[in-house]
Amino acid sequence: MFLKNNIKKQVYYIIKLFFLVIFFIFSPKLAFGACSFHNITGYVWSGNSGWISLGCENGSQTDYGLNIDFESGLEQINLSGYAWSSNMGWLNFDPVGPYPDYGGAQYSAKFFRNTEISATTTAGVIKGWAKWEALGDNGWMILGPIEISGTDYGVKVGADRLFSGWSWNGGDNIDADEEIERGDGWVLWDSTESMGGASVLAYWFETLYGSVYSGGDISAPFAPPINRYNATYLIQANGTIKPVFVTSESGTGAPYIFESSDYFELPDQENKYRGTLGWLDKAGMLAGRYGQVFNQIPSSQTVWLEGKVYHYEGDLNISSDITFMNDSGDGNGSGTIIVDGDLNINANLFYQTGSVAGVVQNLASVAWIVKGDVNIGSSVENVVGLFYSEGDISTGTTGSSLSDVPLKIEGMLIAKKINLQRIFIDETKEPAEKIIFDGRVIVNPPLGTSDIGKGLPVFSETFPE
Repeated sequence: MFLKNNIKKQVYYIIKLFFLVIFFIFSPKLAFGACSFHNITGYVWSGNSGWISLGCENGSQTDYGLNIDFESGLEQINLSGYAWSSNMGWLNFDPVGPYPDYGGAQYSAKFFRNTEISATTTAGVIKGWAKWEALGDNGWMILGPIEISGTDYGVKVGADRLFSGWSWNGGDNIDADEEIERGDGWVLWDSTESMGGASVLAYWFETLYGSVYSGGDISAPFAPPINRYNATYLIQANGTIKPVFVTSESGTGAPYIFESSDYFELPDQENKYRGTLGWLDKAGMLAGRYGQVFNQIPSSQTVWLEGKVYHYEGDLNISSDITFMNDSGDGNGSGTIIVDGDLNINANLFYQTGSVAGVVQNLASVAWIVKGDVNIGSSVENVVGLFYSEGDISTGTTGSSLSDVPLKIEGMLIAKKINLQRIFIDETKEPAEKIIFDGRVIVNPPLGTSDIGKGLPVFSETFPE
């Protein structure tokens, strides 16, 4: 019996070696050079052949990977691309049929979205067939459904963007006899059990300790990962809020979302800078009501605003990092910067870290009042302040999730249109844009902006009766 099993093992490895030789002759045409973005990442585990790489970001010079077009809006999405095994060769996720007659899935691999969660969630199940190219007719791999005693063991994608379940490649010998299997057997997709696993890369935005308002509709490219939220308190719009995966932290369903609310009117020249959220005293600032008006902020990487108004008659281009410093004694750490053109930010903006030693008016706090657009460069990782634009605010992007970096905004954004453009994605599942309402505009409002703070919602906590 021992000799028989050994012979079987030797025959199996000879067969595998033969298939690998065939693979090198008939390998698919893939690009060599830079690795492109593929939105499924990681390794899955086969007990027979070892780790299977789902993308070239794992170190290959060949451009390959697995893709699922979650942004298509479709309920059923064809998988595309290849995975790679050093022992088995290329695994094709969009092979041409005819497909094996098993499980009722007579098609190449498809993602079936769980629309009970939302219309654009990345959670669902995968059904249909992939194929090990080197194994020919014995290379068919079923990803789902795999029904055993009423349980589907096929591949699934959870709300946490992690894959789970199994796929199976048994060749044409799928029974339990002593004949050696012609396929690769079971492949585990679960991250926890295999210490590898597959996951979805998808970008999203987050606002902490504040709310999201819109004068029109609100939409977002992807839902946040599980237990993360787009907004802390409230999402409110004078229109629809969709897709419905835009969520806020409060429990199940979609509470704290208010559609078709009253129209938000932003302060501008036509309404004499009196809007829904309050009054912006731009005329008073320029007329010297708050003191002398300066034509530029100090040219330094560390800036004390000193409770002043700074006025730029054209565009303002920021190309070097700036840290706004806390003041001391009777000094005022706030300041208002008025730009009659566009504000182009191509460097990082910070507040001095740590608490103030004296009174709260020492706290650094800056407001940017911009007649045109606010354009944040794609390489910028941190900006601070109350940003008010009569045009658009755009966060900038390189156009590639491989080169985009995350952006943190400490303050507020007020504009007729806000373009959250970053497509940063990595395995940490951190947001592409994180907007942190830090409260400085309330506790130490820059000159001419104090009424804006009064128009913001006030949240209070009470003990239950």
